[in-house]
Order: sequence, then structure tokens, then C-alpha cells
Amino acid sequence: MIEGLYIHVPFCDGKCHYCAFYSVPYSREKGAAWLASLKPEAEAARSEFGPFAFSTIFLGGGTPTILPMDQLAELLDLIRCTGGAGDSVIEWTSEANPGSVDCDKLKLMKSAGVNRISLGVQSFDDRVLRQLGRRHTVQDIHAAVRAIQSAGFMNWGLDLIACVPGVSAEAWRDTLCAAVALEPAHVSVYALTREEGTRLDRDHQAGTITLLDDDEQLRMLELAEEVLGAAGLSRYEISNYARPGLECRHNLSCWRGENYLGLGGAASSRVGNRRWTNAADWGSALTGVSREEESLTPRNDLVERLVFGLRMTEGIDLEVILTACGLARSPLEAGLRKTLIRLEGEGLMVSLEGRWRLTPRGRDLADHVAVELMP
Repeated sequence: MIEGLYIHVPFCDGKCHYCAFYSVPYSREKGAAWLASLKPEAEAARSEFGPFAFSTIFLGGGTPTILPMDQLAELLDLIRCTGGAGDSVIEWTSEANPGSVDCDKLKLMKSAGVNRISLGVQSFDDRVLRQLGRRHTVQDIHAAVRAIQSAGFMNWGLDLIACVPGVSAEAWRDTLCAAVALEPAHVSVYALTREEGTRLDRDHQAGTITLLDDDEQLRMLELAEEVLGAAGLSRYEISNYARPGLECRHNLSCWRGENYLGLGGAASSRVGNRRWTNAADWGSALTGVSREEESLTPRNDLVERLVFGLRMTEGIDLEVILTACGLARSPLEAGLRKTLIRLEGEGLMVSLEGRWRLTPRGRDLADHVAVELMP
């Protein structure tokens, strides 16, 4: 069974300085062409995998809410006609940006079955928003949140970017406090990273900007955990916080290694031991999506489940993962257990009630732990 559906909406109104995600500038003609190309892709997927009964749907991008009302309605109808918006759906998320979302679009989405909104605010400081290349203001953020609440959404969250050069701990705390004052159900906190080909990367190479070092980044992320935790938002994954019971089900499903289908250019899918990513190319998206596909070996499946599973506060049940990968009682199992015990001795891991979890220090060194666990 395929548990999750992800649709990548490729449009935006401009590239942020840090963004390496696939996107193209929106125009009405491109929107119509993309929707027309999405229909046969969805039909082909339904033909290949049979009737769908998704439990989660996620509209991401790009900026889904950049679509005008009629094209947004067409997209929502397409999802329903694909069979993806039936009674099985527990959580249907749409990403949104301040400045591109309004009450009418939100009411349309809610009437179609969308029940969760993820708002990309990034900062509550207009200077920082300009520095990041965002095109909205703090005033736009508050207007968007009012619209979300007015449309009747109870489950909504904010995305923030930490570790921006030149932003002091005090200024970062101000953004965190402004976020929790709005009482979101969920907050994601992503450390600013330098991705190849972005303006941030070019500025860094030119020496006009210097990113925070590891110790400075850790202090900023620890401050986020302190402020968000005090507001009742628990850290359930390295970059994500939520009120009890309002964790993002779609992301949890992906991190746990469950099956999901991606539609649209640059979207990824995983079904059984098959994994593929659609080409991040506008021409390919319109003429029939080409994709790079691979078959996960048991070893690769194990690595993926370990790395993603240990990002979550719930940790991993090693027996369950080994069985899912077909590696129970294999030679890899003994070596893996030995490594876990060593990492526990180093204060990076802990075993509680049959589950392995990262310690706070282990979360800070998660990349190192992942390398150590590579079989």
C-alpha cells in the first residue's frame, strides 16, 4: 500500500538566496501546461499501482498558493479524481507563503479537504527577510496567519531559518518569541546551509558572507529548543517541533520508510524497494516525466531507515528495521549492534525500552553518528 502522496508544485515568484529546490517563475500559461501534464502522470501511476488510499497528502514546492483560484481548484479536483482524497486521508498539508495566500484560497483548500497549512515565514525581522531574498514582510506574515485562522484551520505551522549571518542570539530569540506568540501547532527550524548554485553559495565563494561555525550554529539551535520547548512545542525530529499529537504525519511516514508517491518534476517516490526521482526539468515535465530509478539493496534500505529513523526523537526499533530490510540475523546485525553499544559508551546513543535514540549530544553530532552506522 502507498501511504503518502506528494505533489511538487514548481512555481515561485522569485528565487530566495539560499534556495536550491527546483522551481520556475509562475505564469498563467505555465500553470495551465503543468496541470495538463500532471493529469496523465497521475493516471499512469493509478494504472501501475491500482486504486489509491492515501493516509497523507502533501502539496509542496515551489509555492502551491501562487496558483490563482481557478488553477488551484483544478489541482485540488485532480487529486480527488485520482482517488487520493477519500475517507482514508488523515492529514492533507499544503505549503503556503505569506503574500501569496489569502482567505479565498484557504477556504477553497479547506473545502477540498486540506486540513493542515505549513507557512514559510523564515524570520520575523524585515531586514533578515530581505537578506534571505524573501519577498514578504512581517506584516504579510501576520496577515497570512489571520487568514489561516479565519478559514478555520486549527493545525498549522511555521518554517523558520536559523543561523543567519549577522543575526545575534538576542535577535534570533525575538524571532522565536514572535513565532510562539502566534500559537502555531508546529514549527520547523532549519539551519541556513550553503547549497551549490545558489546566490548564498556565490556570495560565500566571493567572500562577501561568512556562515556561522559549528559551535555558533549549535548555540542557535539550542536556543530554539529552549524557547519552543518552553512554549509547549516538543522536538520530535532534529528540525521539527510540535504540540502533542500534531506532528507532521506525512513526514513521519517518510522517515519511517513507508511507501509514498511523488508527482511532478523533481518529486521523489518510494514503493517497496523501488525509489525514483522525477527529472527537475521543465521540458521533461511537460512532455512526459523522465525519472532516475534505482532498486534499494537491503544494505541501502537499512542505511536509509537508520539515518532517517534516528533523526526522530522516538528513535528506532532495530529488530523491526532489520526485519523490514530482510537482514535479521544477518552478519550485518552483529556489527551494527556493536557500533550502537560503542556509540552509547561515547554518550551519543541511548537504548530505552527496546528503542535506540540519539542523546542531546548525539543530535548535535547526528552526521557523525550516521557515518559511524554505515555498514
